[in-house]
Amino acid sequence: MLINRYLNREILNPLVTICTILVVIFAGYSATRYLPDAADGLMTGKTVLALVSLKILIALEVLIPVTLFLSVITVLGRLHAESEVIAMRASGLSERTLVSSVLRLSFVVALLVAGLSLYVRPWAYEKSYWLKADAEANFDFSRLKPGRFHEIGENKYVVFLERIHENQKNAEGIFIEQRNESFRKIIRAREAWQEIDPATGEKSVVLHDGYQYELVAEVGKTSLFRFQNFRLILTPKEIESIGYRRKAASTMSLVDSSAAEDSAEFQWRVSTGFSTILLGLLGIPLSRTAPRRGKSANVFMGVVIFAIFYNMTAVAKTWMEQEAVGSFPGVWWPHVLLAVLLVVLLKPFKISFRSY
Repeated sequence: MLINRYLNREILNPLVTICTILVVIFAGYSATRYLPDAADGLMTGKTVLALVSLKILIALEVLIPVTLFLSVITVLGRLHAESEVIAMRASGLSERTLVSSVLRLSFVVALLVAGLSLYVRPWAYEKSYWLKADAEANFDFSRLKPGRFHEIGENKYVVFLERIHENQKNAEGIFIEQRNESFRKIIRAREAWQEIDPATGEKSVVLHDGYQYELVAEVGKTSLFRFQNFRLILTPKEIESIGYRRKAASTMSLVDSSAAEDSAEFQWRVSTGFSTILLGLLGIPLSRTAPRRGKSANVFMGVVIFAIFYNMTAVAKTWMEQEAVGSFPGVWWPHVLLAVLLVVLLKPFKISFRSY
C-alpha cells in the first residue's frame, strides 16, 4: 500500500539520522574512557578503536529502540501539525492505517534489536574482555609515563614511577600497591626494570633496593622486609582463558542456568525486542498535536518517558540479580507498566482521531 511505504520511509529517514548522531556521541564518550590508557601506554590505539566499536555494537540494543520511538513521535507529529492526518482521514483512511504501519515497522526493527541482544551482545562482550586481557598481558613497563598513577588490570596493581631513564628500560622511584579483600601490599623500590622469560614469555618486573609492606586486615598483622632484588610476576604473554563472564555467556547457556544473575541477563536480552515494539507504538499517541502547533511538541515528553522506562528496567534487572524479586515478574514489570500506559494513551487518541 502506498501510504504504508510513505510512512515507513518517513520514519526510517530520521531513525537512521538520529541513530547515527547518537552513535557518534556515544563513540566519543567511550573513547574518553580508553584514550587515557592509550596515552599512558596501557593500550594501543588499535585496541582502543576495537573496544569503542564493540561498545557501539552493545549500545545499539538501546540506541535503536529510542531512535525508533523519537522518529515515530517527530514524523507523525509533523503529519498532525501539517494537517496531513486530516487529509488521510478525508481520503477514507482510519487510525488503523497509522497503527498497522508503525506496528509492522516496529516488528522488523524489534527483530533486529533482538538479534543484537541475543547474539551480538554476548559476542561483543566476549571480544572486549579478550582485548582487555590481551592488553594487560602485553603490558610494557617501559611505556608507563612518569609522575602518574597507573591502574593495571582490574584493580590488580597501582603503579607510580618518578622517572624513566633515557634508554626507556629502567625506572627510578617505584611505588606499587596491590590489594584485595584480605590483604594490602605496598612496594617501594629505588630502581626497576622489566624482563621477559624467552622460553615461556612470562613477564616480570625486577625491583632493586626497596621495601615491601604487607597488611592483613583480618588478623591485623603487618609485616615489613627489605630486599635487594625482588621479582614481581606479571601476566603471561598468552592468555588461555578470561573465565566465566555472564555478559559474554551465550544465550543458550543462560537458559540452562539456575543462577539469579544469569536469569536476569537472559530476561534482559529477550525483553529488548518487546520493548522496541511497545516504544514504537507509544510514539503514536505521543505524536498527536494540534495543527500548526509544532511537529516536535511532545518530543521532550517522549524523552522523559523513555528515561523513566530505561531506569526502571535497569532497577528491575538489579533487583532480580540480587534476588529481591523472582523470575516472575523478573524484568518484565516495567514493560507491563509501559503497555498499560500505551493502552491508556491510545483510547483518547482514537476518539480524537475520529473527530477529524
